[in-house]
Amino acid sequence: MRKYSLIFLLYGAVLSAQAQFKVVVEVPNVDLTTYETFTVVKGEVITPEDEQKVNEEELFQKMKNAIATELEAKGYKYVNDSTAQLIVSYVTGSFKQTNSENLGPLGSSPAATPADVDQSRSWSRDFREGILEIEVSSRTRRELWKVSGTLTTDTSDPKIIDGSVYKALRKFPNRNRKRR
Repeated sequence: MRKYSLIFLLYGAVLSAQAQFKVVVEVPNVDLTTYETFTVVKGEVITPEDEQKVNEEELFQKMKNAIATELEAKGYKYVNDSTAQLIVSYVTGSFKQTNSENLGPLGSSPAATPADVDQSRSWSRDFREGILEIEVSSRTRRELWKVSGTLTTDTSDPKIIDGSVYKALRKFPNRNRKRR
């Protein structure tokens, strides 16, 4: 069983390796390690309804579990009520994207016949680009910390969600380090 868990973890890590996250809000002079408890509230899904592969409630449960796992590993305690000192929310979604480029005549390769000289080469690639933004606020809804990022795949896969949340919260302050 442990062997399979490791394989799925590695698979999720590889899939989320393309994810790039950046902390976009970090309030100066606020020590987040002084907070002890957090809760996760239902976030916003911005995927068009006709393209959604998972319903919003199911996605909320997956996001809540992934966020709770990461923050509990950093020493914070999850509470499912209004006594939480930190409120974590998210915005997520995915969109169809198409990249295309005209490489021009010859397309960076030599012509084999005179007829090839006049033919342009072009390519296109269809893919899904996902976004994930995680916001941590105080009980008074003051924004304290926010991370935002993109990944080139669909965000409804639980392994990708776990890996992306892990990567997004990697720079979130760790309470366990403060106590040492």
